[in-house]
Amino acid sequence: MTPAPEAGVAVSHDITGRRTFSMPTVRTRRFAAVAAVLLMLAIAISAGCAGNKPASAPQQAPGPFPLTVTDGLGRSVTIQAEPQRIISLAPSCTEILFALGLGSRVVGVDKFSNYPPEVAGIEKVGGFSDPSVEKIASLKPDLLLGTSMHKKFLPQLEALGVPVLLFEPRNVDGVLADIRLVGRATGRPEAAEKLAEQISGRIERVRSKVQTVPVDQRPWVYYEVYSEPIMTVGPGTLIHQLIELAGGRNIAYDAQTDYPEFSSEVIIQRNPDVIIFPSFHGSAALTPEKLRARPGWARIRAVREGRVYPIDADIISRPGPRIADAVEELARLILPQLFPR
Repeated sequence: MTPAPEAGVAVSHDITGRRTFSMPTVRTRRFAAVAAVLLMLAIAISAGCAGNKPASAPQQAPGPFPLTVTDGLGRSVTIQAEPQRIISLAPSCTEILFALGLGSRVVGVDKFSNYPPEVAGIEKVGGFSDPSVEKIASLKPDLLLGTSMHKKFLPQLEALGVPVLLFEPRNVDGVLADIRLVGRATGRPEAAEKLAEQISGRIERVRSKVQTVPVDQRPWVYYEVYSEPIMTVGPGTLIHQLIELAGGRNIAYDAQTDYPEFSSEVIIQRNPDVIIFPSFHGSAALTPEKLRARPGWARIRAVREGRVYPIDADIISRPGPRIADAVEELARLILPQLFPR
């Protein structure tokens, strides 16, 4: 029996029909090997090209501008391009812009904007309640930010052909919404979201501690906005909410207006545990000594126990990024056992 040929041995037949065997030549073997390698390489390249073949270029995601937003007064405002020259008509708006890292784009502010310190070198466009439209126009802004106080100036401001956003926050959520809106309107939504979360986190840390004190054991607080006439804050105001978040109970919880006038008799009768007043603003000249000297006020528990405190008016009256500072400071004044300095 003729053995089977080994792999690589060529088989042929002679004229008699017998099988013959021959080994391939070296050149043949080399050619076959090279051909096999080239074939494998071609297959690999083909597969690789098929797998890595670039798809048609994806469509570039459209930028956020033109952008239409709804401001704090419910107005629909379209901003054509990312603003580069912004004017703030209110201190709170100024503070939001700087907190979002937009200070280099602010070309004008109202004369009461004083924070952060860099604001001092920026052009002033008039007072908070009486901006100069002529000055605003001369600075060629592409975005104006203001409050509901500036609604009466809207016809003149809109005549400049510049988008105007007005804000009217009445609580912490409103302030955070305004921060996010400014971020969208200026091309900084991520920075605005981060800032809003930081503020929320700080306030929540205070609130969680306050929750350990039963409501009926929290101090009654009288906040004096103005001295002549005596005026405080009602339940519909941001300051009222800040006091409650900080662990206090507002003695004007049942007021029918935002800033009600209270008589000395009513304040004495309600006998607050803590009295707080702004260190400047409407009560610039007010001091604990002057409060104590008011007829009958020496009988008030807060006066008797020396719990009469000034607070920076800017942090508590401006609906901007420093409301977290206000809540933390109020908590130290109202519940010092939980929030020691």
